[in-house]
Amino acid sequence: MKYINDELWKKQISQKDWYLRLDPEFKRLENIQKDLSKEDEEELKEEIYSSIERDLGNGSIQPNKKYHDWDDERKTIDTIVIHHTSNDKSLTLSRLNAKHMFRLYRPFFTNPNEDNKAIKGEAISSGHFTNGVQIFYGYHWLVRLDGTPERLLTDNYVGWHAGNWDINTRSVAICIDGNFETSSPDIKVLKSISQLIKDNYKNVPIENILGHNEVNKNTVCPGNGFIGGWKLTLINLIKKNISSSSPFTYKQTSNS
Repeated sequence: MKYINDELWKKQISQKDWYLRLDPEFKRLENIQKDLSKEDEEELKEEIYSSIERDLGNGSIQPNKKYHDWDDERKTIDTIVIHHTSNDKSLTLSRLNAKHMFRLYRPFFTNPNEDNKAIKGEAISSGHFTNGVQIFYGYHWLVRLDGTPERLLTDNYVGWHAGNWDINTRSVAICIDGNFETSSPDIKVLKSISQLIKDNYKNVPIENILGHNEVNKNTVCPGNGFIGGWKLTLINLIKKNISSSSPFTYKQTSNS
């Protein structure tokens, strides 16, 4: 089933304020979503994210080159927040980028707070770049199911991930590529995360390694089994004397 009004989308998506022009359409889709089965809801989301991904890729959506520098609010990193993508299938980086532009940046530009009201109507921007391309990832790291960690944002960037701006300004986000709402990650994934933390964030106190659901009570991310479950496994791995050499080479993103 086709959910998006293609004619309206194509007419508005190349405008710098496409997110405002299409806001009534997004609200219509949100209302439709309420009555859909889980399978149909995922189909609707897939249609939206694939459309954003396509139009970012072909240049129909042009990020603002004059961006507000929210990273000037970056503080010393004292917290690590663990996430999962909640996707059953592995995400490409271009899809994750599109998903985060739509879910994290679009709502903020549509309804900015008082301090940022001047951005409303401007082209969406993040001020974050890789290889000269503006990116919209909310996470600093993505850990694949084989344990391979991929760097998404450098640590000087504030990741828009926690739903709590104070936490965002002083944390890094490590996300597992998968859906762990009712299951636990494989031990090789947890070992990789523990090594990543030991290699890069050894000064972060153990008690400040938190799940998304511990800093934002409105989510189950990174899964119902994290608190009191696989979080303990992860913490114990970090505490152990793991080899100082990393089992995987850290990959830099190419936004693809």
